[in-house]
Amino acid sequence: MRPAFEMLKYLLVCVANAIPRFHALDYMRVFLYRLAGLSIDRETRISGPLILEFSFRRPTLRQIAIGRDCFIGYHCRISASKAQVFIGNRCNIGPNVSIDTAGHWFNHELNKRNSYHKPVTISDNVWIGAGCKILPGVSIGENSVIGAGSVVAK
Repeated sequence: MRPAFEMLKYLLVCVANAIPRFHALDYMRVFLYRLAGLSIDRETRISGPLILEFSFRRPTLRQIAIGRDCFIGYHCRISASKAQVFIGNRCNIGPNVSIDTAGHWFNHELNKRNSYHKPVTISDNVWIGAGCKILPGVSIGENSVIGAGSVVAK
């Protein structure tokens, strides 16, 4: 029963991502994301496809919370399979921004990878420019501005 329910959520996300980029349709996209289980305020606007990491074995959409009166540009990617992503109120996130909660270390001596998962927190009134990469474990404070193309590691 659980995989079938997650498949329905996945289909809702696919339909939301298929909606063309048009201002009047952005709120319909948000409505469909909310139906799929994403914690997102109705006043938030998503300008285009939102690329989400999805799992049929566990509810990954519950790991993401997006606040009130936010704007998220097209082709943003949020990877939150085992750690949470929290986006505060009145945040502006440009297009092609990537938010990751997973990473790995590589031990050459043992020839093995060790993965880790850390939450990402973006506080209120944050502006993130186009093409930024937000790495695992990052907390961005209130009223911050992240320039376009930046890699935020700490």
